[in-house]
Parts: sequence; C-alpha cells; structure tokens
Amino acid sequence: MTESKPASDWKWGDAMRWVLYDFANTAFAMVVLALVFPRMFKAFWGAGLDPAVESVAYKLAQSVPCLLVFFFAPFLGQLAMSPAFRASGLRLAVIVGALLTALLGWVPEGGWLSASLLYAGSAAMFYVAATFYDSMLVDCAPAGRRHILSGAAFSAGFISGILILVALHMGFFAGRMWMIYPAAAIWWVLFALPLLFRPTVEATALPSWRETWKGTRDTAREIWSNLELRWFLLAFIFYIDGVHAVKTTATHLGTVLGYGEGDLILAFFVVQAIGVPAAFGFGWLGHRFGAVRMLIVGLIVYTLIAVYGAKLQPGDVTVLGATFPRVWLLAGAVGLVQGGVQGLSRSHFASLVPVGREAAFFGFYGMIGRFASFLGPLLGALVGWLLADPSDSTSAERWGFASFSLLFVLGVVGVVLSAEVPGWRDDS
Repeated sequence: MTESKPASDWKWGDAMRWVLYDFANTAFAMVVLALVFPRMFKAFWGAGLDPAVESVAYKLAQSVPCLLVFFFAPFLGQLAMSPAFRASGLRLAVIVGALLTALLGWVPEGGWLSASLLYAGSAAMFYVAATFYDSMLVDCAPAGRRHILSGAAFSAGFISGILILVALHMGFFAGRMWMIYPAAAIWWVLFALPLLFRPTVEATALPSWRETWKGTRDTAREIWSNLELRWFLLAFIFYIDGVHAVKTTATHLGTVLGYGEGDLILAFFVVQAIGVPAAFGFGWLGHRFGAVRMLIVGLIVYTLIAVYGAKLQPGDVTVLGATFPRVWLLAGAVGLVQGGVQGLSRSHFASLVPVGREAAFFGFYGMIGRFASFLGPLLGALVGWLLADPSDSTSAERWGFASFSLLFVLGVVGVVLSAEVPGWRDDS
C-alpha cells in the first residue's frame, strides 16, 4: 500500500496532469457513451432495422464491453499496484481507444454491426484506461488531499462537458457529424498527453500471475467476510448498473420517442446545471441525516425516473408558467440525484472500510463501480425483446427503460441490509 504523506506534500505537476485527464476523457464519455452515438445508432447506423432488433442491438453493444472488462478488471487492478504498469497501461488504452473512436466517423449508413464493434472496443479501452487513471490518484496527492484532487477532476470534466455541449448546440458539426468522432478522439488524446507522457515513474517488478490472482482473491475474501460491506457492495453492483443504464440510454430513449437533437442537448445542460448544486446538497443532507437514508431517497427517485421515462410522451409541458419539453423533467430529476448517489456511495463505503486498508478496498470499490455496468443494458435488452408490442415502435425501448427500476429496488434492499444495526445510523 502507498504510504500516507504529509498534507503539505503535494505533487503539483502530477496533480494537474491527473485533473486534466478528466477534462480529456469527457469527450469520449459525452460524445460516444451519452449523447451523439445513441442518436446516430438509432437514426443512421440502425436505420431500416426492426425497432425491437435495433433496441436490443444497441443495448448489447453497451453491455458486452462492460461485461468483458468487469471480468478482467480485478487482475488489472492488482497489476496497477505498480506505478510503471499504471502509466504504460493507461497510455496503451487511451491510444487504442481513441483510434477506434475516430474510426466511427467512417462507418457508412446502415453499418450498425461495424458501429457496434467499434463502440464495444473503444468503450472497453475507455473503461480500462479509467482503471489505471483512478489508481493514479495515490501517486498525485497525499492522503489528506485526495478528496480535494478528486473534486477538482470532477469540476474539470464538468467544464469539458459544457464546452462540448456548446459546440453541439451552436451547430459546429452540423452537416458533418462524422467529424465529431475524430474530434473527440483528438480531444481525448491531446489533453491526456501530459499524463500519458509524464516523467518516468520508478519501475518496479510486476507480480507473477499467481501472485496477482492470490492478491485479488485475498482482497475479495476480506470484503466478503465483512457482512456489512458484503451487502453494500452487492447493492452497489445493482444500483450503479441502473445509474449507468439510465445515463447511457436516456438519449436513445428520447430519440426513439421523437425528440430532436436540440431538445436532447439542452436536456444535458439541465442535468449538469442541476447536478452540481444537487451533489453538494446531497452531501450536506447525508452529513445531517446519514448517508444510508439519503442513498435510499436517491434510489427511490431513480426508481420513479425509470417509471416516468417509460411513460414519457413527446411534446411540451408547462410548469409555473414556463413551457419546455417533457424530457427536461426527466433530465432535471436525473441531475437531482446522479451526483448525490455517486458521492454518498463513496462516503458511505469509506465509513465501512477498516482503517489501514483504504487503498486496497477502494481499488475494489472503484472497479465494481466502473465495470459492473452490464446488467442494466442487458436487462433492458431482454425485457424490451420479450415485451415489445409489434404495433408500437417505442414499446421495446419503454419496457427496457422501465426494467431499470428493478435494479434500484434491489439496491434499496441491499443498502438497508448493509446497515450495521437495525436502525439507520448516522455514518457521516
């Protein structure tokens, strides 16, 4: 485990490089995972497909890379204990991921299979890169300042997302949408360069595969032996899958329901504008009333989001004299709880970790949170396929979105069971 350092022992150069990478990879997260790719898959690459088949194909493209990386992530995380391996692994993942992202710009209309394969490959590399990136936090800040640095990185990613949304809203890529994928790839690599090619870290011998397996197994056993941690992480696997699924399928749902690109881009503005103050508010409420209580509130709201999204109708709604697309209500609700649920999940987990085991436990937590994201899309694809109404082209997508509510309900059950005592404790 990396030794704690005095709070004054900042590595400012490494810290700034680390923060800048969050600014860099938001280009992929925004363009490919969240906003542009889902719309193009529906309207361009998947044009002509049966709506139910298109919905299933899209969700499978989402779930496959998450499933593959989920199985390999524990071993990658164990190897990432070596700073030199973290650096070289991040470099390779970013370069390969950016190349595959750029190639999406040359997939012709109707090429849904090629688009799916490139998406799966680039997303897998994005998630692998995130494993190494997250683990570099211990290299870039002393123990007493890592939350500050993590928050600064979140802010950098938020700024990056706003800039990308502005470019899209202003029509910078109008009539040449194919260019957005090479542009996102260049953005990702360009702003990642300071971290990818930072001064060489001290090389250390990598553990053997036997040692890697043993270390991973021992950490898993230690977590499983703690009943409270076990229930919480089981709950986390379910509900963070739901959070991921809502985030990555909401744009696709809006497209299927007939909302235009302008409405959906502005909906992302709503998510981010509400999300920042809401995350701070959830943190304060978690401190005041306990993280468990507020996590459950957030997951109940997410359950309602899944149900409301499944029943969403195109058109506008008037609230307090203001008229706006109904999809903005969905976006506002997501912004209200997205950052809060993720932030409180981390702080609640921190209260359960044995003193002196933070690095190993948070590494496992980070891998689960990042890579156990295949259940939601897979569940949505299966439910949408089974319950689709041939007479309604939106039914597969609606049923799939509604199925995410099951993940949040299971999350609520697991979070309640994770409580150390019958009554919810104030674990702030």
